[in-house]
Formats: sequence, structure tokens, C-alpha cells
Amino acid sequence: MKHKAFTANKKVTIQVLEGDYQGYYASRIEDINDNTLLLALPFIGVVPVPIGVGTRVAVFSPSKDAVYRIEGEVTKRQIEPLPILFIVTDERVSRVQRRENVRIPITLSVIYTLKGDDRVYEAYTKDISGGGTKIVLLEPLKIRDIIQLRITLPPPEPSISTEGEVVWVEIVEDLVNNKTRKTIYAGIRFINIEDKERERLVRFIFNYQRNLLKKGWRYD
Repeated sequence: MKHKAFTANKKVTIQVLEGDYQGYYASRIEDINDNTLLLALPFIGVVPVPIGVGTRVAVFSPSKDAVYRIEGEVTKRQIEPLPILFIVTDERVSRVQRRENVRIPITLSVIYTLKGDDRVYEAYTKDISGGGTKIVLLEPLKIRDIIQLRITLPPPEPSISTEGEVVWVEIVEDLVNNKTRKTIYAGIRFINIEDKERERLVRFIFNYQRNLLKKGWRYD
């Protein structure tokens, strides 16, 4: 099997598709022999996940342009000298998502200013991708408004600063304690973002996504 996203020493995510251990687990490609992937056996703490021979799995691998997926079947489970899963693949690699469009649910602090206005506003994200973000606002914005925003990433990552365009606005009303509460959402498309800033954001998203997958989060 030859594909740019599936190479030795590449970090990947295994999805167990059936059985008692269905879910997502972090792994690494140890080697590739023809149509067989040799993957590091995933662990929960210090205990190896008992993925049995005959189990159907999918393997997700991010590359520079997209996330790719391949399915296969576990044909061997080795503990010594290295804990490895042998997976015979179907050799049909499919692209799941464009890399910059991988979107994760996460709450991050945002401050922004309207173009031509010095006032500073606060908001927070509901989700984010390399191409944009969904934010919750205290003050309404208008579609096509241009804003300068700074998004605070978890330490030790520095903040992301970029310009964004409002592409949609939604006001949701909820009844809380017999009172109507309005929540203002806006979709922001990043514009004029520096390549190094986008790459840093995408790298953060993939690392964060890997942790979500280990906890059982699924793709939409």
C-alpha cells in the first residue's frame, strides 16, 4: 500500500468498528508490508486494549491537505517484543475532510474589535477549524462585518490573531427559570490569516482532536 498519509512512524487514530471495545484510540504506524499495516497496540493507561483477531477497524491519518481513512481487519495481535496490531487493509483510501475544515468543539476566549472601531468586545468559541469559528457574542454583529480577533489557545500555545468576516448570525431564545434568554451566535470566516498562523492553529486542532477521539468523540 502506497499513500502519502500512511507512512512509517506516522501518528494515527484507530477506530474499532465492532465488539466490546468500539471507540477511538491513538496509535502509530510502525511499518507497512504490502497491504498490511503494523500499528502500535493502543493502551488505556498501562493496560493494552484487547482488540481481537478478526475485528474490523478504520485507521485515520492526517496529512498536510486532508484527513484520510482506510479500513481493514486485525489478523494478528502481538505483545512481545513490541505490542503491535497487524491489520490487513482493503487498500481503498478515502479522504474524510479537507485538513483546514476539520472542526472541533471547544470553548476558547475571544476578544475582537470592529474594523474602524476601537472598542473591544468579548466573546467565546463554540467550535473552531483552520478556516473559521463559531462564536457566542454579547453584542450583535451584522453579516459581512469585518472584525479583528484574538483567540486565546490553552497554554503554552500563544494566541491566534487574525481578521474575520461575519458570514452568518443566529439569535436563539431559550426559557430559563421562566425568563427568556437570548444567545447570539455568529459564524466567522478567517480572512488575511498568515500561513504560519493557520498552520499553527491546524496543528493545535489535530492534537486536540486526537485527545477527543481517545475519549470517544466522533466525527459529525
